[in-house]
Amino acid sequence: MASAAPDPDKAQRTFTGLLWTCSVLCLLIALFLASDIAGSHQRYGGLAWVGVVVAAAIVLGLAVVYAACATGRLKLSRIVVGSLTVFHVTTLAVVAAVGADILIPDRDTGALALLLPWGITYWLHNLKAKDT
Repeated sequence: MASAAPDPDKAQRTFTGLLWTCSVLCLLIALFLASDIAGSHQRYGGLAWVGVVVAAAIVLGLAVVYAACATGRLKLSRIVVGSLTVFHVTTLAVVAAVGADILIPDRDTGALALLLPWGITYWLHNLKAKDT
């Protein structure tokens, strides 16, 4: 029985679908952040509100970047500055979002959910085409 030949169109659709999944996951994380804020915003001080604004901006920014990659407007391997690629910038953004999330009371691990879409993009970024 001969093995099936790789289908580049299917591979590209899967790649694009995973990027859309990452974008949607980021939007869900933003929704969870908003619902968390709605339930406990009475206890927030100035520093907590800074954390809310920074975390929300980063999470929404990541959703936009992943959507841009899914539509083909960006590539994870595109160089932004020096040797930093879009993927490296999103990695720094995830770290910053986790740091900002720590400033929000009773929400020390909320932005850690960003590790799932980041992990998917890590895999996609390091995925190499199979030689045929």
